[in-house]
Amino acid sequence: MSKHTTIRIEPDKKEEFSQICDSMGLSVSGAINIFINKVLQTRRIPFDITADSDPFYSEENQKFLIESIAQLERGEGQIYHDVSEIFAERA
Repeated sequence: MSKHTTIRIEPDKKEEFSQICDSMGLSVSGAINIFINKVLQTRRIPFDITADSDPFYSEENQKFLIESIAQLERGEGQIYHDVSEIFAERA
């Protein structure tokens, strides 16, 4: 016996997801059921969830931020008016 579950999805994301499912011959419900069955089978989320893909959390940027904070605490440092100036200087 099936049960109904309600999830909240932004309308544009739901539409895009629905179109992708349709192109694979799946309903949205079918795709979600595949995901649920894979989680039950493997006892894990079937893909990596990580912050590493966000460049903010990269080791290089974290070092840059730590040094920038230290410079400001010493009364030094550069004032930037646009983030593109930072990247231009670091290139």
